[in-house]
Amino acid sequence: MKRLLISMAGLSLITGLTFAQMRDVPPGHWAYQSIEQLVQMGIIEGYPDGTFRPNRTMTRAEFAQAIARAYRNIDERLRAINQRIEEIAGRPQPDGQPADTTQLQNQINELRNQVQELQKLNEALQTLQRLAQTFQQELAGMGVDIDALKRDMASLRARVEALEGKEDKFKMSGDLTFGVYGAHSIDGKDVYTLNRTTLGTGRLLENIAVTHELGLTFSGQINEEVSGSATLILGNFLPYAGGSGKSALTTFSIPATVGNTDIVIWEAFVKAPIDIFGAKVDVTVGRYPAKLTPFTLQRIKPNYYLNFPRYGDGAFRVDGGALAFNFDTFRLNLWAAQVNQQSNNGVFNVLGFQNHNSTTTGSMDQFAGARLEFDAIRGENTNLTIGATYYASGIGSGQNFLFNGTPVAVNIDRVDVFGADIRAKFAGFNVGVEYAQSNFMNDTSNVLDRENWALDANLGYNFSENLGLVAGYREVRPYFAAPGSWGRVGYLYNPSDLRGFYAGVNYNASQDLKVNLTGAFLEGTGQVPGGYTKNDEVIQVLAGIDYRLSDRWNLSLNYEGAYWKVAGVKPVWNYFTLGVGYNLGENAALNVLYQIIDTDGKGAPVPFRGGPVIPGTTKNSGAVAATTLSVKF
Repeated sequence: MKRLLISMAGLSLITGLTFAQMRDVPPGHWAYQSIEQLVQMGIIEGYPDGTFRPNRTMTRAEFAQAIARAYRNIDERLRAINQRIEEIAGRPQPDGQPADTTQLQNQINELRNQVQELQKLNEALQTLQRLAQTFQQELAGMGVDIDALKRDMASLRARVEALEGKEDKFKMSGDLTFGVYGAHSIDGKDVYTLNRTTLGTGRLLENIAVTHELGLTFSGQINEEVSGSATLILGNFLPYAGGSGKSALTTFSIPATVGNTDIVIWEAFVKAPIDIFGAKVDVTVGRYPAKLTPFTLQRIKPNYYLNFPRYGDGAFRVDGGALAFNFDTFRLNLWAAQVNQQSNNGVFNVLGFQNHNSTTTGSMDQFAGARLEFDAIRGENTNLTIGATYYASGIGSGQNFLFNGTPVAVNIDRVDVFGADIRAKFAGFNVGVEYAQSNFMNDTSNVLDRENWALDANLGYNFSENLGLVAGYREVRPYFAAPGSWGRVGYLYNPSDLRGFYAGVNYNASQDLKVNLTGAFLEGTGQVPGGYTKNDEVIQVLAGIDYRLSDRWNLSLNYEGAYWKVAGVKPVWNYFTLGVGYNLGENAALNVLYQIIDTDGKGAPVPFRGGPVIPGTTKNSGAVAATTLSVKF
């Protein structure tokens, strides 16, 4: 923790010196481009003579004056639009006479023109928000009430959303996705995939699963303050994937089978603002998405090979309520909810406290907590945000926490998760730090609170728009377990009891060709009996090439290799993946994937064989083919 505080203090000092030295804004600063955009939109006229001269060095006071004028301009235009829409919407038809369809059509066209103007103003508001954050000291020095401007900003945005809602208060959208998934053996043995699925020993057309899903989303503005959204899904993909809350240890049957078609309420929630002691609080009630940080609360994608649209956001769906307080630089979220939602095929959303070799015998059934975020520094090129998370979750009475199958904490009924994180940007660098720990409890007493923490710290730098580097250090202790998603090595999700460094590079050779390469060098912590020793290690290599052949065709080639040294032997896992994407239009896409799996456990114990235990061999050679067709409407 001392190291984190020292890093934060250093960032604050650097940023303070940077702003103190920059009294004038030189040409080329991002703020010039923002002002130029506002000039082009007709929001601001630039200098008093009606021109904008981006080659001239402007003072920060001049920028502040321009921002203040822009706010007043937008406010006046919004008032005029609001009045005009009210006149059109409230214009009555003459009693006893047929409706004038020509007049109605003209009113509709005029409303559409007003909404287009609102969309342009909304873009301008976003630009002004970024400018105001950077030049807030100058605005205050001019006698401008920056807090009042920010309140006006929130009010203007609310009015824009309200006015846009007058054209279309109810919306319906949907998606229809089909997936075909199968495998074939190369060596005549079972095929063990990155889904932790054994698909059998057949030929290519002997182990095929066809999945489908229809999703319908209904959303609308109930009134000027209250909005709602609901999503229903109908299909067999969710039962096939084992539910949306895939855990680090999910394993399927041999072979995996397609279940019955299911009907699920995926989301259904209402949002409304309320006033609490003069502060505006956004309230969400119902089944809503919940996501925090990778170590504390984040969902693993349930299927590696099939790209069904709604499962890539990393958010669990929970039933309950949440309060969101926004105090400008402070944001506080409070929630209480339950999980383990049911469908016709059973529970489809399980939140387990697990890593790749540890688990609790019970899963989360309800939880409550808080997350606080503080913007210590704001700016386009320099910023610092500090976050803190805490939640307590019940897992049922009389549960145990198992490490490699051995109980290390017994008679537990609750898990408390604590987290802290930092996100910063300065001098072209991007900094990220996250720390978390999970305490296993019996009522209010700690049962296990050692070797139960995780840390990730990384530093990134973009040398140009086409070249970026990142390097970091990660350590996950053996008894840390949470419903998070912090990575994988092959089919081992959320690896723990490992520590080491990683680095990656992204290079855009052209608009059509992108290359990425990542390497992780991990060793065992050697902290607990039965875990990895300091002589155990794994090197993971990830490499990928994405190439756009045309406006419709995309090609990708990816490789993952895991080179182990464990229990005196050196297992090797190799995965080669070819992907082809075809753009069928604005709302439709076709993706085809083919993966070759070649692993050799070299006599290592489970789970390092690279596949299931097969008499007479420790190898796993096979391939997976998958196709996904998705249409949105």
